[in-house]
Amino acid sequence: MEHARRYALLLCLVVMASMVFSDAVARRSDSSVPVEAGAQLVRLDAAAGSFALVLAANADLYNLPRDIRRVVVRVEGDSNSSEALLDEYDDTLILVPQFSVADGRRLPADLPAWHSEQAWVEGEVSSEGHVGISAFTVLDALVSYLGRSSHFPQLQEVVFVGRGTTTDLVDRHRLRPQVVTSFRIRYVKARLARH
Repeated sequence: MEHARRYALLLCLVVMASMVFSDAVARRSDSSVPVEAGAQLVRLDAAAGSFALVLAANADLYNLPRDIRRVVVRVEGDSNSSEALLDEYDDTLILVPQFSVADGRRLPADLPAWHSEQAWVEGEVSSEGHVGISAFTVLDALVSYLGRSSHFPQLQEVVFVGRGTTTDLVDRHRLRPQVVTSFRIRYVKARLARH
C-alpha cells in the first residue's frame, strides 16, 4: 500500500510540474529562449508490456493542436537534464525522451531506468523499474504512439535527431526493421545544439 501511495504522489508531482512548465512554454514570445522543459508522463506500449516515460515537449501533450505535421524526437545524451532548447514552430512538436538513470532513488515500477547513461545509449535493457526495456524499444514505442494516436491526424513526418553520444544509437535505430506508418521517418545526426 505504501508503494502505491508513493507512486500516486510521484505521478501527481509530475502532472503538476507538467502544467506549470507547459504554461511557461505557451506564454513564451521569443521561440529561441531556453526554458525549463515541460516534463510530461506518457504511457507507451511494447511487446514487453506497457511502460511509463517522461518526455520533455514544446507543447502540452494532453492538449495538442490538431495541425501538427511534424514531430522531432531529440535523443539527448544528458537525458536527465531539466532544461532543453525547445523551439516553437506552428506545426512541429518537439519531444525529448528522458531516459532515467538509477541513482538509488525509488522509482515507479513501470518507469524503465538504466544503471548508467552509457547503458541506455549503447542499447542495453533497463535494469530497474520496468526492466527489460531498451532505448530502441522506447523509440519504437514512440513511433507506434505517434502512428495510432488521434492527436496526430495531420502527421506527415517524424525526425529522430541524435547528437554527440546518441548519434550511434539513432543510426542503429534507423537500421532496425520499422513498423509501417502513414508518415515518413527520417534520421539526422546533428552537430549543433539546434536542429
